[in-house]
Amino acid sequence: MPVSKIIHAAMEAFKQKFNSLCQNSGTMFDTLDEKSFKRMSATLMEAATCAGKAGLEQFIKQNDTSSPTIEKNGSLLRFKGTGTKELLTLFGTISTIRSMYYDEKNGGAYHFPIDNALGLDKDDFATLETREMILFASASCVPRELAQILDKCSLCKPSRTAIQNIINRDGTVMESMRDSLMQETFAQQQIPAATQALVASLDGVNILLRVPGKKKGRKNIRPCENDSRDSTTSFHNAMVGAISLYGVDTENAPDRLCSIYTARMPQDKSTDFKQDFERMLKTVENKIDDNKKEHIPRILLTDGHLMIKGFAKKSMLLRPYEKILDFYHTTEHLSKAADAMFGEKTDFSRTFYNKWRNKLKTESNAPNALYRSIVGYQKRNNLTGKRSEELKTEITFFRKNKKLMKYYDFNKRGLPIGSGPIEAAAKTIVKQRMCRSGMSWSVEKGQYVLTIRSYVQSGLWENAWENYVKLKMAA
Repeated sequence: MPVSKIIHAAMEAFKQKFNSLCQNSGTMFDTLDEKSFKRMSATLMEAATCAGKAGLEQFIKQNDTSSPTIEKNGSLLRFKGTGTKELLTLFGTISTIRSMYYDEKNGGAYHFPIDNALGLDKDDFATLETREMILFASASCVPRELAQILDKCSLCKPSRTAIQNIINRDGTVMESMRDSLMQETFAQQQIPAATQALVASLDGVNILLRVPGKKKGRKNIRPCENDSRDSTTSFHNAMVGAISLYGVDTENAPDRLCSIYTARMPQDKSTDFKQDFERMLKTVENKIDDNKKEHIPRILLTDGHLMIKGFAKKSMLLRPYEKILDFYHTTEHLSKAADAMFGEKTDFSRTFYNKWRNKLKTESNAPNALYRSIVGYQKRNNLTGKRSEELKTEITFFRKNKKLMKYYDFNKRGLPIGSGPIEAAAKTIVKQRMCRSGMSWSVEKGQYVLTIRSYVQSGLWENAWENYVKLKMAA
């Protein structure tokens, strides 16, 4: 394809815009100082924008051939003239004039070969690469912030409304093909050669939804204000899942190699999340089986939540996994037990905590011994009131979970005992983006952002976008 016309169109547009701006600047560019340099930078950027637009318009024009008829899907379409369309590109908005065709025999919508070649649907107003840029950035910024950033730093300056429309349009399509998109994208995850263990973990995060419910926390009533506890918003639990691959370092300590994530907005019984998590896990398992000759440990590391325990018991995929309770979650309960026994932040409490925290990691029978020690203390001492109730709660916790406190064995084998990846995922994927002050969500639109952010944080966005475009074009 000849590029001379494209070069010529871009250069002419650049020259004309640059000359026009320079003429309007008077003598500003006669000397070099801070103001003239800033103005020259802006002048070159504006001229470059015009060059880019002119080059893209010429490129489209050269490739839009018109003929009396074309064939599409076995049907003969007749030329019906041209149509104009405004397209948001990385250089800003351009105007395209493209040929349109119509199936006179079978009817239907008009067909634009240029739109088809660019991967555009009828109502798309932005090119694929522009939408990809906006979606990627929306994983970190709300539309208002993103519009401000692009206005300051980019040649493409979409409005807040345009950004939100792109998120909604592509988010809807991504959600409609989520099964296939996940399968294709996670199948492209590379398994590090040093992988020695697969660790699955799950966690929940409260998100403020635009769903009526009861307010939480203490009352905050202004003078003469009605004491109504009803609210148009309420908190519900979103779910995050992480699959982490671990090796061991030179000191036989666990070394996290990579993690991938999935997240779903709140839903009754978290049905969609469980399906997505198992799909992600099965895909990674298959990749490991294809790459590793020997069997590697497969671990479910959790905080002991009843929902997660129930899911692990029912899931055929998770049943064979070695189960372990997050060490840092256990130490939180150990601290509460020590405070209930000896008083909050006393020397006896700190001594008891430090002693058993160390034993849990260095002695194989420590969980049972710790449980007996706490129960023995309860029997020997007649605690009353709040401390008695708190100690009963911690005794119940250790009785139900002591079998999951396999820290000595895991440390000896170089396996992780802390759920750092899932804790980090709960914060970075959900809290940092979804739980800002004054922010509330609908389940539908919140999921668009969570899906994008999960792929970005997993380091799989490029694969996800490539697969999304491929699936969308094939639909």
